[in-house]
Amino acid sequence: MCTVMTIDQEHLLGRTMDFPPRTPWHLTYLPQGYRWQPAEMPTEYRNRRALLGGMRVVDGHYLVGDGVNDAGLAMAELFFPVEADYPVAAQVGTRGLTPQDFIMWALGVHATVEDLAADLDQVTVVDARWYDHQRYPFHWLVMDATGTYVIEPLDDRLHVRANPLAVFTNTPSLDEQAERLAAYLNQPITASAAQLIVTAATTNRPLPTGGNSVDRFIKAAICRWRQSPRSVAELHDFLQGVTVPHTPAHAHNYTHYQAVIDLAKRQYDFHDLHSGALVSRSLPELMREFPTTPQRFA
Repeated sequence: MCTVMTIDQEHLLGRTMDFPPRTPWHLTYLPQGYRWQPAEMPTEYRNRRALLGGMRVVDGHYLVGDGVNDAGLAMAELFFPVEADYPVAAQVGTRGLTPQDFIMWALGVHATVEDLAADLDQVTVVDARWYDHQRYPFHWLVMDATGTYVIEPLDDRLHVRANPLAVFTNTPSLDEQAERLAAYLNQPITASAAQLIVTAATTNRPLPTGGNSVDRFIKAAICRWRQSPRSVAELHDFLQGVTVPHTPAHAHNYTHYQAVIDLAKRQYDFHDLHSGALVSRSLPELMREFPTTPQRFA
């Protein structure tokens, strides 16, 4: 039950990671030139970009939950069951990637959202198992200096589009989330994003108290535009408000970490909710200190 908020003018991305891992999440650095191979695929890739993000590792293979690269491109994956539509095999003339490998390819190869969008026809995200023998349906939020976007796997294809609402959660799709937000704000479902932003900023309606993805999307949208966070600290405060505690009622789906990414500084703050530790690292500094060696941080 992850939640993402972005602040375009400050180049900040914040998210909660609520996906239950089979191995623990750690803040992880991968240098330029890092070599990796998508699960069940013959092609090896060599990253052109250094990455810093929340990752977990299985048998030496990294799954990137979110991160930023040295060009200032950032992404976060969110659970997208039911609606995700992946073909079972790569389309002719494309390279296959599992949903788990897509974000590694996107951040490892590309500098901007425009670059990534231009390359989407070169790959097929296929319905295949990753190295932990699991299938995970995802959709993705992607951000660079030009703004916030989403990529969703619908009708066997990857669709990239702007997300001016600047929030994102799990299923349903962005279009349906916007319609649910419009209904909550007593607006027509055809209301534009600009209309929804104005209404969210001025509404007197209370925030939803439920924890499902629709309630969290609505809550995030109203907080984003009514409260207008402007700083890392204010973004951390928002994330605390959508954090799912680890309780008997949430034995599996709870928040494992909170992240705030500063795209301009290539800085990542990783708050591990298991240990309580806040780990902050600068990608440019790591590139100077460890030009060829991956690093994981407690």
